[in-house]
Amino acid sequence: MATLSRLGHTLSRNRTPYLLLLPSVVYLVSFTIYPILNVFYLSLTDLHLVKSLVPKFIGLQNFSDLILNDADFRRIVVNTFIWTFGSTALQFVLGLATGLILNARLPWRGFWRGIMLVPWVTPIVVVGIIWRWIYDGSYGLLNYYLTTMGLLNRYVVWLGEDWSVWPAILLASLWKGYPYMCLMLLAGLQTIPQDVYEAADVDGATGFRRLWYVTLPLLKPVAAIVTLVALVLTWNNFQMIWVLTEGGPAYATSVLATYVYTKGFVFFQLGSGSAVATLSILVILVVCVIYARMTRLEEREP
Repeated sequence: MATLSRLGHTLSRNRTPYLLLLPSVVYLVSFTIYPILNVFYLSLTDLHLVKSLVPKFIGLQNFSDLILNDADFRRIVVNTFIWTFGSTALQFVLGLATGLILNARLPWRGFWRGIMLVPWVTPIVVVGIIWRWIYDGSYGLLNYYLTTMGLLNRYVVWLGEDWSVWPAILLASLWKGYPYMCLMLLAGLQTIPQDVYEAADVDGATGFRRLWYVTLPLLKPVAAIVTLVALVLTWNNFQMIWVLTEGGPAYATSVLATYVYTKGFVFFQLGSGSAVATLSILVILVVCVIYARMTRLEEREP
């Protein structure tokens, strides 16, 4: 009896961690794994809600149509890379600069760090509406101040001109996203021992040389992680572009995330939209793997 009691106690103890994990596993399977697998399945069908509610298996035809016959898709892929890498690069540069400033001994340093986080904690839809108002071609603040200062002689539709729409969107994304980059890089900066900087001062490394040869190499592990996270978040960022331009004018600012929505929920082409989503997942997966391997190889170099 004692042996059976100990065996039952052992089984109960071993089962408890799995029972505690069960809600998270159920949630993950129900709301992440199953939707992804369903998207993969729908990408192989011709499901079009206007024509039929019953999907018909057509293999890779959706993918071939997108790659070979859809001129908009090729432009949208280019837009996605511009949007993702341009926004991430700008966020990294401004986040690093702001992090270096906030890491110094400033008066009211805690207050400035809190103010810096305001764009990040503001809902992204609210940020998009604010910037759309700023860019408005009739009563926007940007036009008002630029014309008041004499820098413009007419109001510009910033989100409607080919030459201005991408800089405008990237600026809005920069304002929204750089606080996260700054916060993570600032945490990395605070882990660098002060002794390293003192040794660098003795060796004559000051200013830019100190940043290039001391700070950035020691910050590389943190920078690699936050850059990868920013790439993924920006790649899948649907709200900012949709609120600002809805992918227009025409498809000038459409990215894969907005094209999935347009295909699936505007034109009701769920099969084709799922194919776009599948390609988007595969591309960002390849980008992440390449980035991770490059980072790992750099860390192994002496």
